[in-house]
Amino acid sequence: MMRQSEERKRLIQIEMSERREDIQAWKIGMVFITVILAAMFALGSFRGWDANSGYTHNISKTSRGRFLPEPYHEEFNVTGRYGIDASARWYYWKLAPQRVTVLTRGAVWLCYIFHQVFVWTVIYEAQIRRRQSQEQKYSTDLAPPNWKALYINACFHLVHLIQTHVFYDALAQDVSVASSQGSVIMLLVLVLLMEYKDRGLAFGWPTEESQGFFSQKLRLGTKPIDFIRKYHGYAFAWAAVYTFWYHPMENTWAHASGFVFTWMLMLQGSLMYTNMHLNRYWRLLLEFWALVHATAVAVQSGGPDLNGTKMWPMFFCGFLWLFAMTQLFGLPFWAKLPAFTRFLPFVCYSGFVIWLFSWLPEKADRPWVRINEAFRIPVIEYLLVVLAWFVMNTVLRSNEWVSFIRMRSGAVVVPKIVYTCGFLGIYVGLVTISWLVQALDAQFYIVPITICLTLIYIVGACLSFVLVHQKLHGAEQKIK
Repeated sequence: MMRQSEERKRLIQIEMSERREDIQAWKIGMVFITVILAAMFALGSFRGWDANSGYTHNISKTSRGRFLPEPYHEEFNVTGRYGIDASARWYYWKLAPQRVTVLTRGAVWLCYIFHQVFVWTVIYEAQIRRRQSQEQKYSTDLAPPNWKALYINACFHLVHLIQTHVFYDALAQDVSVASSQGSVIMLLVLVLLMEYKDRGLAFGWPTEESQGFFSQKLRLGTKPIDFIRKYHGYAFAWAAVYTFWYHPMENTWAHASGFVFTWMLMLQGSLMYTNMHLNRYWRLLLEFWALVHATAVAVQSGGPDLNGTKMWPMFFCGFLWLFAMTQLFGLPFWAKLPAFTRFLPFVCYSGFVIWLFSWLPEKADRPWVRINEAFRIPVIEYLLVVLAWFVMNTVLRSNEWVSFIRMRSGAVVVPKIVYTCGFLGIYVGLVTISWLVQALDAQFYIVPITICLTLIYIVGACLSFVLVHQKLHGAEQKIK
């Protein structure tokens, strides 16, 4: 009887899930990106594109007619192709300068701008509808803004595929490769901060339920986190759309994994205020995909393994650290297990890292020397999480002081158009900074440039959240 009852419950759950619009939309979304990738590979193969890496430039059938070679040998005084870390700062998949025109540049920028503004408009519409309805529960049904977001993102994927095969160039021609990386890192850092209340930063600690002395002393305050949770959609939409239009739809596995990542981020954004948006297994997949994509890029573009010059161990081990120590503990089943079991994934991870770096050589053919690569990404991201919290907290406190002074002085109400212009100005500023890094050919290593841009993006995102809040809830009324 118990087995029959359990089987009946399982069938009822399956039937209910089949009726849920949010799950159906998610399934259709995953089929859609599969079809887009199939078309991307089919069209690229039809045209003979085989630019898997800058290392294969001279043996590729079509690459020499499309791109410049990677600047492994510096070309003095040629912008972007000489100086510190030139090969890392140069993005290979962009047209050679003699093939670039106003049309190739203008087409992609117009597509990007329209895509970005449409998505932001839909997010704002969804928040307006939610505020007017006073409905705080998430739903299994899709509202009009959800459908609009899905259609917009799907249509612009088709547009990007066509644009790639007509004009080719993406934003990479004009903005730094570090900006694409930095925008995604900003997103991942803010996700870690948003999930902090439920899973902490290390082995499910410290969460809101943690009541120990050290937990209360070290735990980050919840107000900045709640604020980011409420308005994160705008910054995440910028990171996803900007990165999506940074790359052409080249038929390589590294590009494919990247477009899967940006599509999943857009799909998650399109499912705002639905139960699927809250699904922890789906959210974990989104975070985990950073590991898949980063490793695929490092493997594909790393070239021949010249005594440990390949970079895939740093990306694979770095993101796997985040998964084993932090991300995994957002899943609900951990609450039912003994506390000591939370250390087991990281113990397994540590054993793997010790084994890997015990034989993985570096340029002088010495093992163990590269083990620091496993620490780089998690250390940077954890530090950025704390910095992001301080930035958001500082912005909120500054906004409270400004609001208090305005109220005390009887200042007039600020028109909403001012907040809109301020919001747009912030992101125009972020893109402009990204362009300047490229245009001025900043002579720095790629990692410091990426970290600096990530910090700038975090500050910009936090400021934009406050402006959206002000526009949604209106300026304070004059004190009589």
